[in-house]
Amino acid sequence: MSQKLINSVSRFNRDKGKLLSSPFLLLATMIAVTLAWSSVAMAVPVSYEEVFDRNLRVREGQRAVYNFDLNDVGGSSFIRSGGSILGPTFLPTVDETSFDTNLNIVSAVLSFTIGGMDGGNFAPRERIKIKVTGESGTGDTIFNETVFLGVDTFDFNLTGSWLDWVDDGKLRAVAIAVNRPGFDNDFKIKQASLSVVAHHAAVPEPASLILMGSGLMGLFIYGRKRS
Repeated sequence: MSQKLINSVSRFNRDKGKLLSSPFLLLATMIAVTLAWSSVAMAVPVSYEEVFDRNLRVREGQRAVYNFDLNDVGGSSFIRSGGSILGPTFLPTVDETSFDTNLNIVSAVLSFTIGGMDGGNFAPRERIKIKVTGESGTGDTIFNETVFLGVDTFDFNLTGSWLDWVDDGKLRAVAIAVNRPGFDNDFKIKQASLSVVAHHAAVPEPASLILMGSGLMGLFIYGRKRS
């Protein structure tokens, strides 16, 4: 070990008590805590939800179309058969309008509450296909099942590329009553909703910025005095 290195180690051992009790350590701790607090405060979860709460009766070969729009007043739901819209078009009952397209979407859940349209105790099995698509996409099937219907809620966690479709705050969902030879395939959608959670890049609080700036200034002055 060189004499220079030995002298450095001896000097550190002699002065470490002063260093640990010095304003330097206090200022460094203040800065570290401030930076940690600011990084935590930068990730604020924000929730958005849009709900359609009107019964849409979907008969065999028809489809219920839901256009979710979290950006502005609007969105729509209606029944389509072939290229024609049947009956009225409904607006959302809970209309989200404050979505920020700059946010990072963490999760999205599409939910349908569906019931059968056959009375009495007879509960036939209905064939339901549900697709999602972006504004320009061809759509992906996320559900294609034959189910017994009383009144059931189906929740779909949108992940992967489906989240990319929601990043503009818009999503189209289609529920189809699939043709079934020999059966009268029909159902009613009592409610459809889209819930989104995103991270908001918040601006650090002024108090945090002042604390960090004061710490850096104090550290600079202390270093000048020490030198």
